[in-house]
Amino acid sequence: MMAFAPFETAPEILVGVSGGADSMALALLAHDWCQAQGGRLVAVTVDHGLRKAASDEARWVAAELARHNIEHITKHWQGEKPKGAVQEKARQARYQIFDDLMRDTGIFHLLVAHHAGDQRETIAMRRDRGTTPIGQAGMSARRYLRYGRVLRPLLGVAKTDLVATLTARGQAWIEDPSNIDDKFERVRVRRAFAAGASHPPDINADASARRDIETGIGRLLAAAVTLHANGVAILNPDVLLDPEADRNAAIHALGQVVRTVGGAGYMPALDKLRGALDRLGADKTARISLGGCVLHGRKGGICVYREFGRMAQDPIALDTESLTRSLVVRFDNRFEWQADDADLSGQTGRWIAPLGLCDVFHTKSFRASLGEIAPFIGNLPRAALASMPALYDKEGLLSVGGLEVSELSDVLSAAGCGRPLGRGLIASGGSWQFAPQVPLWESGFKSSPKPDNLLA
Repeated sequence: MMAFAPFETAPEILVGVSGGADSMALALLAHDWCQAQGGRLVAVTVDHGLRKAASDEARWVAAELARHNIEHITKHWQGEKPKGAVQEKARQARYQIFDDLMRDTGIFHLLVAHHAGDQRETIAMRRDRGTTPIGQAGMSARRYLRYGRVLRPLLGVAKTDLVATLTARGQAWIEDPSNIDDKFERVRVRRAFAAGASHPPDINADASARRDIETGIGRLLAAAVTLHANGVAILNPDVLLDPEADRNAAIHALGQVVRTVGGAGYMPALDKLRGALDRLGADKTARISLGGCVLHGRKGGICVYREFGRMAQDPIALDTESLTRSLVVRFDNRFEWQADDADLSGQTGRWIAPLGLCDVFHTKSFRASLGEIAPFIGNLPRAALASMPALYDKEGLLSVGGLEVSELSDVLSAAGCGRPLGRGLIASGGSWQFAPQVPLWESGFKSSPKPDNLLA
């Protein structure tokens, strides 16, 4: 744990616990560490609702951890379940649940139980797909979510040691049936290792190369990218498309921008990113659809904005029941609107939807006044403006993400809407923040500690 220092004087830690051997061992070990530090551990089990036994397993985990005086929370994946790519979408949902819990509790650290065997399997699968040195280095022992950081303290530890830990303590665990199901790639890779048909990779071999590449990507992003509060990025083509620049760094930098602006968890495929860079290099006025975004070459630089046609455009109705306990509503996985607690009782009859659905948006007078009062936003392509989030009531616009409420009031007044429709200054009852799923850049790859250091 001290490889991830500093921590608070009395650290508070979340740990994801499915009930399997890996996570049960992590919970016990982390509890010991927290106790020694005068801190607090909270275990979290996510019931995805995908297996009938999941609810019983969550109750079993809670009862077992209670024997060790470990706090436990069960969270449920709500809503309709996906028909395809179930494991990947369940993983995304799980980390969103963890992130929301860190926001609600104020706990900044989340431990997950990936171990050395998981790392070897991840590296082998990525190499089979022909990934770059970044992927070949495997999972980072530290990464960031919106409201906290994910730590993997067991990446240098063999699963046999974790099982031995539980056996020595007389602690049972649950065997997940998916761990022996050949329809999953990870299971097939694991069995190939066991049969000697495939050689397990060195989990620390590519860490140095990844750190060097990430340093170059970070510098390129800092030099080439301006990211605005309305979720639009402007790229400097002289820097991004410089023939002397590191091509690999430029591909990844573009991918990070598209991922962030589009609100995605992953950047587009590398071959598509290479193709986009080639087109922009050949034609600096090209307009390219990529990863749910538009790359639009213009005089002021390459404008990257959310593609309106790729967004869910059904309005999100607001009322006291739909608002979360923290009074936050997510829009298009890119923005958060936070209600004003004092005005919560008045949140009926309002909804959130793209600005492009607003009638006044399509008038020349609105866009002309927008360009005068908020020049950066007003000078963007009309399609970029359309994807900005907006708060409405029955009388019209109340607020727009990335635009100050006072500016919006002036824009509507100048467009002949009378501040607006005779209501005087706008009181939106909340505020917007550009809040993509992952940051533009999370540098600092951290490889796993070596087992001999762990045992020292």
